[in-house]
Amino acid sequence: MVGQAQYTEYERKAGMIYTFGRLVTWPEHAWKEADHLVLGILGDDPFGQVIDDVLKNRPIKGKTWEIRRGRAVEEVRGAHIIFVSNAYSKQEVKEILRQIYSRRNAMVLTIGDQIDRFCEIGGVINLTENLYTLNVMAANRAQLTINVNLLRLASDIIPYDPDDSYENGY
Repeated sequence: MVGQAQYTEYERKAGMIYTFGRLVTWPEHAWKEADHLVLGILGDDPFGQVIDDVLKNRPIKGKTWEIRRGRAVEEVRGAHIIFVSNAYSKQEVKEILRQIYSRRNAMVLTIGDQIDRFCEIGGVINLTENLYTLNVMAANRAQLTINVNLLRLASDIIPYDPDDSYENGY
């Protein structure tokens, strides 16, 4: 019997972020001033060196990765992908998403780390231990095109506009 490689939860999630970067398309004008594909890690960093190792020397669409870490949205401003750690309360997550998407033409793929109802309150992807939930309306609002293979692999697809969730008290 051939042994299977065992990966930690955050090695798997780092690989998923790489895959999302490959299978999401940003509008061409999202790259006008970008030399790198920027990943912002907001809050506690559960990856440590793992994410740097996974993304190193793995360019996407001719762009190498740049990783920014911060505790406030301003510290990761300019990121194409923002990973939100699960250290925040639901109210803090709502405010983070509001800050990210309040800027005109905010073309940001937001990824939550097992955050309760992340997609329902406006996030694009919420990671679970092995799967993910995706909100296609939030992706559309962020002007992101989601590859059909990413849709097929999602454990759940949220089919409604995140603005409705704010009005309904989520």
